[in-house]
Amino acid sequence: MKKLYLVLVLYLLSSTIYAQDEENRHNDPNEFKTIFGGKTLGGYGGIGVGYTIIEDRPGVTFDARGGVILGHSFALGVGGTGFFNSYEYLQAENADISLTGGYGGFFGEFILLPRSQVHLSFPVLAGLGAIAATSWVDADNDSPYQNDIGQTSIFMIVEPAVELEFNFTRFFRMAAYFSYRYTTDIEMDEQYASRDALINYSVGMRVKFGKF
Repeated sequence: MKKLYLVLVLYLLSSTIYAQDEENRHNDPNEFKTIFGGKTLGGYGGIGVGYTIIEDRPGVTFDARGGVILGHSFALGVGGTGFFNSYEYLQAENADISLTGGYGGFFGEFILLPRSQVHLSFPVLAGLGAIAATSWVDADNDSPYQNDIGQTSIFMIVEPAVELEFNFTRFFRMAAYFSYRYTTDIEMDEQYASRDALINYSVGMRVKFGKF
């Protein structure tokens, strides 16, 4: 929880710095204002891939998101993430077990100094997800492996993040990100997953295309 407080404090500090910077900018009469106080309306879509830890085992995430950008500095939209971790042999099931699933929801994103070639952004996603225990077991000689789905669980999630963004062109950005997942308890047998199996970090890269 201390990490979440730190992210929120950094978010507020960066918002203050950016507000002060905007006061010193020259107003462009050709840009239109939005109800959030910004001057322009844009949008973007993006995809990303990352490394994470799920139930103390390495995993992979892949995500997509899209939204509108208000006044260059604040974005609102929707996003989704899929994940899986490495297989581990479970003697009680005589099978290799992996945890797979996904989550999605709405996100808000503050973009600090968006006109700079390199800058920071602070997205926060909140929503719902599901996780399942997937086992690979011997089936028969003709089909040596069969994919079976074991127990599943629904969870709520909040995922704050910080991104280091690079403006390559006016319509293309790339970002390196660090995020941390906070979820409600995973309701599965302990042999499959602990209650806090998904509470951990992710690091990765994301590309974005749009009008920034």
